[in-house]
Amino acid sequence: MLKRLISLETSLVALFFTLAFLPACQKEYDPGIGSTPTPPPTPGGSGTFTAAINGTNWSATSKSATRQGGVIVLYGNSADNKSIVLRVADSGVHVYTFHTQSSTNFGAYTDISAGNNAFATNQWPVDGAYGTVNITAIDTTNKTMTGTFNMKVYRAFDSLERTVTQGIFTNISYGVSSPPPSSTDSFRVKINGSPFTYSSLTAFKSFGMISVSASTGAAPSVGIIVPDNVTPGNYAFDIITYVGQYNPTSTTFLAADTGHVTILEHNLTTRRIRGTFQFKANQVFTHNPPDVQLTEGYFSAIYN
Repeated sequence: MLKRLISLETSLVALFFTLAFLPACQKEYDPGIGSTPTPPPTPGGSGTFTAAINGTNWSATSKSATRQGGVIVLYGNSADNKSIVLRVADSGVHVYTFHTQSSTNFGAYTDISAGNNAFATNQWPVDGAYGTVNITAIDTTNKTMTGTFNMKVYRAFDSLERTVTQGIFTNISYGVSSPPPSSTDSFRVKINGSPFTYSSLTAFKSFGMISVSASTGAAPSVGIIVPDNVTPGNYAFDIITYVGQYNPTSTTFLAADTGHVTILEHNLTTRRIRGTFQFKANQVFTHNPPDVQLTEGYFSAIYN
């Protein structure tokens, strides 16, 4: 996933060629990697997940987590439909920082009563760090996680913000279920003419967006984000609704300056999405070089 990996306005993270549908019998490219799902909240769920949002206490009545494919995701939802998502590149017990332009590490908050558009740490227009998650314990026997967090989130849609403090999650159960068969999930792209290799491929639906991201640990990584109701067609990257991002290092975040994604298939029943893409990646907002060219991009994944 990349700047605004949930471009959650209709985005949570900032991350398109001429319309050309591939044959249905197209052979899938198989790098041997599956997808990592984002967990839906489990009614009840083990442990506790609490915080204060703008000073008001929040407690998740449904919570769950996953740890697979090099990614940790914690997800909680309260009785009044206020939800928090914490996603980081898995470094085990560690203090993770939410950087403005990161697609691998970010936090998001949604309040259904205030609309479906999410607040997120990677929507801030000003570069900087906007929170941390401190995973203090991972029990690999009982499959639980414990830690603390805080974050300041922003919604590009209307320039509103929220401050989340006193975040605590204790003994949250996490899943490590096997991903779909690797023969059905794939991602490929050339970066300045050289094939991109990766160790994990993640695909998930959250806050009205579908995110597909390939990475090697925290970086390098390449990601695409599109609306969850997207239909086959050709779409220009715009940093808000259609996002392309390339992170060459864990501290360098580039977004699609020009380019487009062509959605070849989006099956709402099977949740498979396929597409091709290409874009020029530059510094976010400034549009300054390095002018990295990403070409011959293709992805196929089942999202959760």
